Amino acid sequence: MKNFVLEKIYLLSLKERKAREIEFHPRTNLIVGKNHTGKSSLIKNIFKTLGATPQGKLRKWDEGAITGVKFRVDGELYFSLLFRGYRALFDSEDEMMALSGDHKDWSRIFADVTGFNLLVNDKNQLDAVAADPACFFLPFYVDQDGSWQSGWETFPASKRFKAPQKAILEYFTGIKPFKWYELSALKARTQSVLSEIKAEKKFLDRARSRLEVSLPMTGPKIDPSNFEIEVDQLTEEVSRLNSSQEDLRKVIVREREMISSIKRQIALSQDALRAYDGDVSYLEKGRDKLICPVCDAEHDENFLDLFSYAEDARILRDLVGQLYRDLDLLNSEHVKTNGKLSDLEANYKRISEILVSKKGEMKFSDVVNSMSAEHAFNAFSKESVELERKISDSLSEIDSLDERLKELTDKDRSKRIINKFRESYSSALVSLNLPMIDIKRQRLTSRPSLSGSGGPREILAYYSAIWETVGEFGEFVVPIVVDSPNQQGQDHENLPKVLEFVSKKLPSSNQVIIGSEMDAGYEFDKIIELDRPYSLLHEEEFDSLNEMMSGYIQKMIDRIESGGEASH
Repeated sequence: MKNFVLEKIYLLSLKERKAREIEFHPRTNLIVGKNHTGKSSLIKNIFKTLGATPQGKLRKWDEGAITGVKFRVDGELYFSLLFRGYRALFDSEDEMMALSGDHKDWSRIFADVTGFNLLVNDKNQLDAVAADPACFFLPFYVDQDGSWQSGWETFPASKRFKAPQKAILEYFTGIKPFKWYELSALKARTQSVLSEIKAEKKFLDRARSRLEVSLPMTGPKIDPSNFEIEVDQLTEEVSRLNSSQEDLRKVIVREREMISSIKRQIALSQDALRAYDGDVSYLEKGRDKLICPVCDAEHDENFLDLFSYAEDARILRDLVGQLYRDLDLLNSEHVKTNGKLSDLEANYKRISEILVSKKGEMKFSDVVNSMSAEHAFNAFSKESVELERKISDSLSEIDSLDERLKELTDKDRSKRIINKFRESYSSALVSLNLPMIDIKRQRLTSRPSLSGSGGPREILAYYSAIWETVGEFGEFVVPIVVDSPNQQGQDHENLPKVLEFVSKKLPSSNQVIIGSEMDAGYEFDKIIELDRPYSLLHEEEFDSLNEMMSGYIQKMIDRIESGGEASH
């Protein structure tokens, strides 16, 4: 198991000439202070320094403050420093290991140090990409501004990924072991290489096609075997073109049917609108009585006021407009498809003529003219064969990786993990004075959405179930940070239960940091008291901390000026 422990945080404001150094206990910590004494500022800056900026603005906080965090991974000490948008990583000997002003680069550096090898889907390109520090801390940080509701709003940066929560929770709870993610990363790299090879093959085929236009393909070859090979290749190409031509014809038929269908819908809609316009015209003439043509009943009120389907007519007009736009797009696609078919037919005709010409009498001039083409196309053929071999090798490797990935997905283990999560959730609900729910259908991603004062308690129960499950089956021990447990005005009966829960019932294997407006009334290994409103930093600590930090800052400045970013 990899153990991540926060050791110290350093906060330095050159603008205000104030600073603060705070040390954490490796087990339980309580940060206690009334509102506006800096609990959230302290906690948020821990994560911001490590590359995971939480939700919410910090009131009366110097955004240019220099912050540093010392932490340990499996006992090895590291120091992360945030200065003017750059983050640096130092080792236990104060040597700079890496520097970066780019989030993606820093995420890679953080992953190298922690062993965090999760892959998630990129939101825009949907490719598998490396997760960032926000993903690392997401299940373990309950933030005052973004975590106590039904959505995963703790870190805005996590929104750059496409629904990463499922992958994150499966990663930390051990549903998929670390080896699965290593192989998944290898598969992603292999797929990337495969895409590059396919692109190269496509470029080669395009270049060969262009060469066919400028170099003669007709006539005899000096070597009969070359003649036979070329005929076979061209015959195969004709077969492929035949297949493509048939596919395009099917697309054309389908497009024509869709165009016809849209035109019919437009016609029907316009007929309905004309009928509606006629009814409106009749009703607008104005009369004392309106006689129903069906039942001869007389109506004193003007039916125009009661015409309930006027809104339907407006919607129908919007629909007609949308249908016309769809028709334009479909017509445009249809023209493109016809163009592709014409190009295909031209290629088909040209290649067919080449095949036919091979059956005629050979001429000496044809032999001379074809020699240059022969050598060129032989080179193309060799390169094409080599690329096809690489494509085949990559596909075989991907198939092999898929099989290994399946082997690593143990259904029995997954079932045990989910059962542990559900049992822990049920136990936490009882401890927090909440009604029982049907846990048989509870999933890892089933984040609760209970309203009222019970909502935060159920959120806490949900997080704690995740923490208990990670502790038994996961391979990471990450600090649990809760800010602050008294949410939605807990009453005199439930607030003590919440404080007892965060004080005594969180996993003993993890470092715990609680931010609270009041003393929980239970024993903590360390209590950090904040008692100065809007003054988390202190003037009396500035000189010593400024002197200590200056050496690190100078190393960063020197590296930035030398252009040596992102080394590790």
